[in-house]
Amino acid sequence: MLTYVMKILAIDTSCDDTCASVLDNDRIITNVVSSQIEIHKAWGGVVPNLAKRAHEEKIDAVIEEALKVNPLLTPPLTGRGINLLKNIDVIGVTVGPGLSPALGVGVDKAKELAKKYKKKLVAVNHIEAHLLSVWLKDEKGEPDREIELPALALTVSGGHTKIVGISCLDIASKHHPDFQYKVVGETLDDASGEALDKAAKLLELGYPGGPIIEKMAKEGKADFLKLPIPMKGQKGYDLSFSGLKTAFYYAIKDWPKEKVEENKANLAASFQKAVFDSLINRFEKAVEEIRPKSLIGVGGVMNNEDLRYRLLELSKKRKMEVYFPYSKALNGDNAAMVGMVAYTKALRGEFVEDIEKLDREPRLEIRFKTPPPSSP
Repeated sequence: MLTYVMKILAIDTSCDDTCASVLDNDRIITNVVSSQIEIHKAWGGVVPNLAKRAHEEKIDAVIEEALKVNPLLTPPLTGRGINLLKNIDVIGVTVGPGLSPALGVGVDKAKELAKKYKKKLVAVNHIEAHLLSVWLKDEKGEPDREIELPALALTVSGGHTKIVGISCLDIASKHHPDFQYKVVGETLDDASGEALDKAAKLLELGYPGGPIIEKMAKEGKADFLKLPIPMKGQKGYDLSFSGLKTAFYYAIKDWPKEKVEENKANLAASFQKAVFDSLINRFEKAVEEIRPKSLIGVGGVMNNEDLRYRLLELSKKRKMEVYFPYSKALNGDNAAMVGMVAYTKALRGEFVEDIEKLDREPRLEIRFKTPPPSSP
């Protein structure tokens, strides 16, 4: 049992949310997210330079809120002479993957604070952060989960769609886990959330498309429009959504505007079903052949009730547990999940050695570690 508390300040600016969080070990103390939806709505998608500017405008205030600083009583983060991070042991920051201009804001701020306040810095992979979000706990230490490994995770959002195996190099050490990841399947083109956004744009439903599609799908008939299930029957576990988007476009491109308008709910339901059919088809194939001990569902698209239900049904069919983050707020981009990775890496002493050289990595991948050699 741990006899100390590590306080972590975590920062994430990987896309269009400015995020900061404070953790006590794996417990969330604060988790602040400043959304940019209203900024990007007019463009129908995230504009990188606008995202960067918004991050620059919001990041100090978001960090201050996470640190629970009252600006009326205490000089702001930029004030001199007061170490507002005096109780923080480690700073964790997302370095990738993500939008390069946006990532740079968070990385630069983390480096600035680490140098100014002489704090240790941890570089975090955004995908790994999503994967470990199921281990996060609230301030009271709940839920205290014993997730059986190896597990198979489906991580789905507007920026990524992957099927990832999770094991542990040192599974006996509960409090110093050295997680091992293997991407066994991923999208070859569009992410699932991106496909939903593009379908919503085609139907002129607005942005972000996923939640709007979900809402309309509840009123529609999912079998209204027959669409292909991408990659069904193919070897391996990879996914693809660009062909589905194209098929959807050609299926309705000659329809009168009135017909599209009358059937928007049916079209939304049909497209959502096709996306989720593909996700579940490939994921179930991976589960059947890899045979993990438990299942994990994470990422922004995992807030969709229909997708969650289908994963739960799969877990019942396969007689194994499926785990989601304890709060839906932890599915979307947030800094608490970044802090969770920072916590596990800090326990193993995996700190940035040269802060000056740390840089964003927009195309960062999950890296497969080589297990240590067996003892003779």
